[in-house]
Amino acid sequence: MKHAINTRSLAVGCALLLFAGWLGAQGPEEEAIDALAAKYVEGWKAGDAAMCASIYAEDADVVDFAGQTFKGRSAIEESVAKTLESYPGSSLSIERTTFHVVSPDVVVSDGVWRVEGAVGEDLPTEGFYTVVASRASGEWLVVSGRTKVAPEPESSE
Repeated sequence: MKHAINTRSLAVGCALLLFAGWLGAQGPEEEAIDALAAKYVEGWKAGDAAMCASIYAEDADVVDFAGQTFKGRSAIEESVAKTLESYPGSSLSIERTTFHVVSPDVVVSDGVWRVEGAVGEDLPTEGFYTVVASRASGEWLVVSGRTKVAPEPESSE
């Protein structure tokens, strides 16, 4: 009987390891979206609005954390340039939290963003985002993005 329990435990353990590996595995779509986020972060660090905007499709649309809407890569680049001016010397981190493959060429990704260092007064430093990305001619680009500022914590008074 002891041998049967060990075999069963081993089988369950192997199944859990396989399942955990499957959960942790990244597909090519996730890798592509994470690469876009890394490129944006790199552009932010360099103060390069064009690099940040290069992750967007030519006809992409964005709603920023202030609720302003921008249509097209050049308008997005102008917006990013103004944002970078507001956060000189800062660093940005982006963490993907959810990922949904709509089709082989369309994905939706949500996550959180955080700005640290050299941040002026009354500027948001963290929030949430949702992007829709599409693959055309083998290249993934963001076609739509929404950014939201994290809500203020409720007072305990």
